[in-house]
Amino acid sequence: MSKFFQEESNSEGEDEAPKGGPEVDAGIQSLATRTRIIQGLIDSDDDQGQRVIVTEKEKRYARLREIIKDIKIKIKNQDFVTLLDKFEELNKEVEKSTKVFEKEGGLPRFYIRIMCQIEVLVLQFTAEQKKKLGVNNSKAYNTLKQRIKKYNLTIKDKIDEFINNPVTTDQSDDERKKKVRAEKKAAGSDSEPEAQQKEESSDSEDDDKYLLQSNDPMVRRRYWLKKKLPDKKDQKNEEIQQEKVNKKVIADIIDYDVKFDIAQNKEIHIDYDADSVKKKLEQIVSSRGVQKNQVENLYVCEKYIQHFIKENLQRAVEILLITISLQIDQAKSEAPLYFNRQSWLQIYQNTFILFSLHQDKGVKVEKLHTYSKYDQENSFSEFRFISTLLVNFQTLEVELNKAFQNIDYYTQEYAERLSDLYQLTHLSQKLLELLKIKNDTANVALMSFKQLEAIYYIGPAVIQKLLELQTNKQAATPLQIFGNGDISSKIQSLVENILKYGDKETIVKATLYWVYNLALNGKYEQAHEIFISNISYEQVSQMKTLIQLYYNRALVQLGFGAFRQGLINETHIHLADLLSRDKVLKDLLSQNYMKQVEGEYRYTVPYHMSINVETIEFVYFLAAMLLEVPNINQDLFEDSHKIISRKFRQLCQYYDSQTFNPQPENMRDLIYAASKELAKGNWTKCWDLLKQIQLWTRIPSYEQVQQQIKVRVQEQALKCYLYTFKNAFSNISVDHLRERFQLSEQVTKTIIYKMIYYGEIKAIIDNQDQSFLIFVNDDISNQTKRLASVIIEKLNQQCKNNEKLMDSKIGSFGIVVDKESVDQVNKQKKKNVTKNKKPPNATTKRK
Repeated sequence: MSKFFQEESNSEGEDEAPKGGPEVDAGIQSLATRTRIIQGLIDSDDDQGQRVIVTEKEKRYARLREIIKDIKIKIKNQDFVTLLDKFEELNKEVEKSTKVFEKEGGLPRFYIRIMCQIEVLVLQFTAEQKKKLGVNNSKAYNTLKQRIKKYNLTIKDKIDEFINNPVTTDQSDDERKKKVRAEKKAAGSDSEPEAQQKEESSDSEDDDKYLLQSNDPMVRRRYWLKKKLPDKKDQKNEEIQQEKVNKKVIADIIDYDVKFDIAQNKEIHIDYDADSVKKKLEQIVSSRGVQKNQVENLYVCEKYIQHFIKENLQRAVEILLITISLQIDQAKSEAPLYFNRQSWLQIYQNTFILFSLHQDKGVKVEKLHTYSKYDQENSFSEFRFISTLLVNFQTLEVELNKAFQNIDYYTQEYAERLSDLYQLTHLSQKLLELLKIKNDTANVALMSFKQLEAIYYIGPAVIQKLLELQTNKQAATPLQIFGNGDISSKIQSLVENILKYGDKETIVKATLYWVYNLALNGKYEQAHEIFISNISYEQVSQMKTLIQLYYNRALVQLGFGAFRQGLINETHIHLADLLSRDKVLKDLLSQNYMKQVEGEYRYTVPYHMSINVETIEFVYFLAAMLLEVPNINQDLFEDSHKIISRKFRQLCQYYDSQTFNPQPENMRDLIYAASKELAKGNWTKCWDLLKQIQLWTRIPSYEQVQQQIKVRVQEQALKCYLYTFKNAFSNISVDHLRERFQLSEQVTKTIIYKMIYYGEIKAIIDNQDQSFLIFVNDDISNQTKRLASVIIEKLNQQCKNNEKLMDSKIGSFGIVVDKESVDQVNKQKKKNVTKNKKPPNATTKRK
C-alpha cells in the first residue's frame, strides 16, 4: 500500500479514536475513502483536460454569438427559411437571458446590431430579387419582414441610440488588442473596464475566450488553427464603400445644405443679382431631369427662397414653382413606389406657402416668368397658376394614397401619415374657397369630392376626441375641415356642390359616401331614405367595379346603423345579400391584398377606412338567429316554411352533424349555443352566451346597443316558448309570461295578438279580464294523419329513386317499369318511323 493511502487511513483512525468507536468501523470508513479517491482519479483521467468554470453571463453571451454567426451566414446566402428559424431561436434565447441583461444594464450592442442588419436586408431587398426566390423562401421572407418590423418597434430607442453611435467591428485581432492596450495605459483601468470595452467594441466570433467556451468541438478547434490576416487593399476598399453607404443614408435624412456638402464636398458662392439669378434659373429649368445636378439645383433654389421671401415676393413665387417641380422629380427618383414622408412634407409646405403668398399677400400672377425656352409667352396667367396648384395637390394625394396602401398599418409611420392626410384636407379646403371665388364650377366639384373622400368615414368617436383636444389646446388638426364638430352638415354642403356641378359617376360616389356617413353617425332613417330614392342595384351594376365596392360598403354601414337601433329585420336585409354570395367578404369590400406589376402586394382600401369582417359576420348571424329560430320552431314537422337565412341553417346543420360539441369559445360556437337556448325559450342563458362574444366592443356605444338587443332576445324567446309548448298547455296566464320574460304587459299582449292574427298559434284570450291565453289544440288523430301522409309521400319518392337506380345498373328485368318512361320511348319510335318513310314520286301525283 502506498504512503498516501496509509496516511489517509491513519488520519481517519486518529480522528475516530477519541469518539470511542470500534476499530472495525474505522477500517470500513478508511476503505470507503480510498475507493472514493480512486474513483475521482479515474474520472479526472477520463476528462482529459482541466475544467473551466463559466459564469452565466459568459454562457449566455456565447450562445447568442453562435446563433448570430449562423444568422450572418444565412444573410449572405439569402436563405430566409433558415434565417426565420434562427431569428425566432435568437429571440427565445434573449428572453431566457433577461436577468443577465438587467444586471448588465440592457441589451448587448452586438444583438442590436444584428437586428439592424436583418431589417436593412429586408428593406433593401428589391422586387427583382424577390422574384428569384422560391415559394417557401418567398413566404419566409414575407413573414420575416413583418416580424422584424414589429419586433424592432419594441427596441426602437436602443436602435436609435445605436445608429447615432455605431460601433465598428471590422477590425483585425492585432488592431483590437493594440486599441485595448492603449486605452488601458491611458486610463489605468483594471480588468473590469477592459471586459466592458471588449463587450462594447467586439462582435467577432473569432474571440479566443468564446471559442474555448463553446460546446461544439469544431468551434473549439478553430482556436488552435492559424488565421490569415485580411488583405490591406481589400480592407481599404470595404472601408471606402462603407463610407459611401453611410453618406448616402445620412443624405436622405438631412436638409439640402448638408446634403449638398456631402454629395459634392464643396461649397458654392451664390449671387443674388437680378441677371445672375435669371441666368441660373434658366439653367436650372433647362437642366431639369438630369440626376447629377438635381441636388445642387435644389440647394440653390432653397437659398434663393430664403433670400427673396423677405425682399421680392414675386421672385419668391417664381422660384417656388420651379422648386416644387424639382422636388417631385427628386422624390420619384429616391422612392419609386411612393414618396417618403420628408419629401412629401417639403412639397406640401412649399405648395401651401405658394397658395398663401398668392391669396393672402396678393402677389399678382400675371407678371410671373417661367424661365423656359419652349414657352413663347414666358409668363403665367391666373388659370395656369390655379391649374398648377391643383396638379400639385393631386400629386400629393396620389402619393399619400400609395403610402397608405404599401405601409403596414401597425407602424408609427402609418400614424404619422394620417396626420398628413388631415393637413392635405386643410389645403383642399383652402383651394375650394379660392375656386368658389373664381367661379370655376368643374374644379369646385372636383375639390369637394376630394375633401368628401377624405372625411366621410370619420365617426363620432374621432370628432369627440378632437373636440377634447381642442378644449385642452392640443389639437394640431384644424376642426374647420370637420365642420367644427358637425361633420354631417359639412358633408351635406360638399355633396350639394357635387350634385350641382359633378358628372354622373361622381354624383353616385358622393351619394354613397353621404349614406355611409349618415348611417355611421346614427341617422339611419335619413340614410335609408336617400339610399332607396337615389341609388338602385341595376344602376350600380352597370358602372365600374370600384363603384360597386363602395355600394357594398354603404350596404354594410346601413346594416350596422339598423343594428344599433335594434332593427333586426332591416339589419338582416342589408347584410344578407353580401354574405349569401360565394365570394370572400374581403373581396366584396375591397379589403384584400392586390398584386402589383412589380410583384409587391398592397391594400386596395387603406386600413383606416376598412370595416372589420368579423364584426359583419357577428351582426349578421345574430340577426339571422333572432329571425330564423322562431321560424324553425313554428312547426318542426313542415318543410314548406320560407327559409329566412340559408347560411345560418348551414351553420346549425354543421354543428348538429358533429358527434361532440365542446364548450363554445369563438363567435360561431357561442351563436349556435345561444340559438339552442333560444329555441327552448330560455332567454337568460341565451343572453349570457351572447354577452361573452368579444366583438361587442367593436360596435360604437355598444352598451346601449346591448340593451336594445336584449329586449329583442326576450321577445323572440317568448315566441319560441309559445311555439314549443303550445300543445302542452290548455291555457296559460299572461302575467306568468310577462314575469317570465320580463316584458311589459302591453308588449306581451301585442306579441300574442300578432301570433293569433297571422295564424301562428291557435288560441284565444279570455274576454273577461284578458288575463288568460286559452289554446285551441287540434285533435291528435288529425296530427297523426298529417304526419302519416308526409311519411308515405317520402317513402314513395324513395321507392321511385331506387327503381330508377336499379334500371340504370342492371336493366328492367323483373322490375316494374314506369309507365311514363314507356310512353316516351314509344313516341320516339313513332317519330323515327315517320322520318324513314319516302315521299311519293312526282309521276304518281300527275297520274
